[in-house]
Amino acid sequence: GEAAGGLVTKGSVNYGEGKQNKTLVRDYCDQDLDPELDRQVQEFLGKLNEFQERLMLRDPVKAKMKKRLSSGLREVLRSIRTQEAKLVIVAPNIEASPSEGGLDDKVQEIIRQARGSNVPLVFALSRNRLAKALGKSMRVSAATVHQVDGVYEQYQEILKASTVLRMSFTKRGGPAP
Repeated sequence: GEAAGGLVTKGSVNYGEGKQNKTLVRDYCDQDLDPELDRQVQEFLGKLNEFQERLMLRDPVKAKMKKRLSSGLREVLRSIRTQEAKLVIVAPNIEASPSEGGLDDKVQEIIRQARGSNVPLVFALSRNRLAKALGKSMRVSAATVHQVDGVYEQYQEILKASTVLRMSFTKRGGPAP
């Protein structure tokens, strides 16, 4: 269910518009979810994507070299390892795939690598809404932000909000009942 203040908690279902928008929150998510954080992240990614698209039209070579965003589990992991990641955003509703080397292992590896490299990690949106924010037609499980030029204040607000939400989650000792 929903906890006080409209926060969506682990094991809960977040109802949006229509049946497809139910979000089951997985146990790798160690932060309370919040519609306001989702809104901030969506706007932030939309703006970064707009900057990236604009540069792509003006100078495709430079755009490839100066990527602001990348998405997909493999790309996110690569950007953490190459120390290009300034922020990692993971959807809290990636389907369970417990097989060896499956999605669960990849998601855990992203979380482990991001934390080990001190890259901020935010759980927000859903796979569908993450894709929409990035202008993609296929669902997206994770995204990395490489550059925050032009959106630094929004970046700081997202970091602050996710820290508060992670602290409330931790203080409670995990998900709300």
